[in-house]
Amino acid sequence: MKSSSLKVLLLGYGNVGKALRRMIKERAPSLGLNVTIEGVVTRRGIMLGDSEEFRKTREGTPLDALNLVNPDLVVDVSSANYETGEPSVSLYMEALSRGTSVITANKAPLALKYGDIMNQARKHGASIGFQATVMSGTPSINLIRLLQGSTILKIRGILNGTTNYILTRMDQGLDYSQALREAQEKGYAEANPEHDVNGFDAAAKLTILTNFAMNRNISIKDVDFSGIVNVTPSRIEEAKRRSRKLKLVAVSEGKTSRVSLTEVSPEDPLYHVDGVTNTLDIHSDIQEVVITGPGAGPQNAAFGVFSDMVLMSRGLI
Repeated sequence: MKSSSLKVLLLGYGNVGKALRRMIKERAPSLGLNVTIEGVVTRRGIMLGDSEEFRKTREGTPLDALNLVNPDLVVDVSSANYETGEPSVSLYMEALSRGTSVITANKAPLALKYGDIMNQARKHGASIGFQATVMSGTPSINLIRLLQGSTILKIRGILNGTTNYILTRMDQGLDYSQALREAQEKGYAEANPEHDVNGFDAAAKLTILTNFAMNRNISIKDVDFSGIVNVTPSRIEEAKRRSRKLKLVAVSEGKTSRVSLTEVSPEDPLYHVDGVTNTLDIHSDIQEVVITGPGAGPQNAAFGVFSDMVLMSRGLI
């Protein structure tokens, strides 16, 4: 979809959506882009037009909003529904069937229905951008776009900042409950951190990466994942005695995809990644490429979406 003028429908309008709105207004004009938010749809209803605060103008569903706005681009910054992926999946499938492109920061639809969504986009000549689903604004998906011509054999990484922060603080002497509480106080962990600490979030991101980088068609149900809830200070100390650290590492190689607690040595690029930082280590038949950066935060996620918007407007996605 090559166009410098975009009419956008937003699904969701929380912190990421508002950060994206600001970014569009501040940055799009200098890039020669004319982006207008024509409507926003949330659980509360539909807002036609653009406003800093959500003001419902009528009742309706995401599909109603699609019909009302008739956008060039649907942008999904809503919260994830890992049960069914709805209402996002149905919105994507209908939008794509009309040739309307989609950009998403929402991991759930692609973690559950990657093949269906991508096939729909190809069938109708539409594009889908999803950089923000993995490592937020740090170019993971869009780095892989640049590696065309090579065959990616293995991907591994630290894909969840919450668990990496907890493990880092445990390495520094806290126990699990202390480290989790501190992460929650700093806003790095949700009040209910289950999807992070049990490995689910990292598995969702690994699903998307694996499908895109390695031309697979798996769902999150095909990923063997475990988390960090049973890590004890003694386990941390055992690793330290061997000059190693414990990390929650996501790996895909061959037909196997897993997320598990792993000891890493100082020679490993993942060893030095601490706090909420994420890292992706890509092994191809040509070279190894490692990218490190923030993996969360409203501004970062908004940038992931915005970067896709810029690339899409130039026909690069």
